[in-house]
Amino acid sequence: MDTASITGPQLVIDKDICLGNIQVMAEKAGKEGLILRPHFKTHQSLEVGRWFREYGVERITVSSLEMAYYFAADGWKDILVGIAYNPREYKYYESLSEDTGLLLTIAGPGSAEILARQCRSQMEVMIKIDTGYNRTGIRWDDDKSLRDCIKKLRVNKKIRIRGLMTHDGNTYALNKATDIKDRNKQTIQRLTACRDIAGIPDLVLSTGDTPSLSRAEDFQGINEIRPGNFIFYDLMQYVKGNCRLNDIAISMICPVIDIRPRSETVVIHGGAVHLSKESINASGKNIFGIVFRYDDKRTDAGNGVYLTSLSQEHGIIDCSASSFADDLNIGDLLTVLPVHSCLTADCMGGYLLTDGSSADHMRGRNQDSLLSGL
Repeated sequence: MDTASITGPQLVIDKDICLGNIQVMAEKAGKEGLILRPHFKTHQSLEVGRWFREYGVERITVSSLEMAYYFAADGWKDILVGIAYNPREYKYYESLSEDTGLLLTIAGPGSAEILARQCRSQMEVMIKIDTGYNRTGIRWDDDKSLRDCIKKLRVNKKIRIRGLMTHDGNTYALNKATDIKDRNKQTIQRLTACRDIAGIPDLVLSTGDTPSLSRAEDFQGINEIRPGNFIFYDLMQYVKGNCRLNDIAISMICPVIDIRPRSETVVIHGGAVHLSKESINASGKNIFGIVFRYDDKRTDAGNGVYLTSLSQEHGIIDCSASSFADDLNIGDLLTVLPVHSCLTADCMGGYLLTDGSSADHMRGRNQDSLLSGL
């Protein structure tokens, strides 16, 4: 890649690595007889989204209604809006559902009752089940609320209940493969128990979290998976053993703006507004990224050089345990593998590909809102 045009922090994605990550997940889904409905909140890119079509993906998940409009405009016809239904946005759901197979997420009896009262058009919904993450949804052991939710939705004949879904974010805090697999098994058991309580034939059971779907091998009982982070992976997933270093498809290229021998640090132009403030503990340190010389070969052993402090525009690299700063000059480019690719991509709002071309991001659109004019 020609780096002459890089003057400040630039988010770069390696298409070949992305395609490899998609292929692995698509093959796993095919082997298990599962529908792959990837979560597009990670990349938020029409260009990257199109790469999934090469592997037969037809259904997607998004994290907002605005994002649903963004991808519907590119021809996606089966879209699950993963965030819990917001009744203030009903008119936008209704408008989009006229041309798109849109799925709403219902988090409980309260939103079910409101939707049943509002709904004037044919709508399909997924009921959110809380299998232990404690964010949104009906608790897996709250039979009464699940039955009540279904009863309230059935008041309106225009509403069809498509299935039950869950996101068990607890797996992001687990480090051992055995723990992740056990958690995934428990999640599936709780979701299938809810299907039995619901008593509706042919309900889709849908789960979605990258750690489980990267490490687990038993998905018996569910129909659909919704991983998102796997398209890029990141340092968090690497440290927890869910991917190899060379599976990370995203990197931030940053110029060196100061070298400080006395404190054994290097300063880059690349801060919290670029990488986010997400951190992780590695080698006993709280870090915001792992750093390499530009074009240096990555190894799974790493190099022990970390981004240890962030302010708005500045990143501080601790070089005290290595000779990393030797022969380094102000203006040189360094590569930072971010802790959390989803947040970093959202901060940057655009990509450079390793072949020198660019890829879009929803945040980079030159309009106030994708919902404007409706």
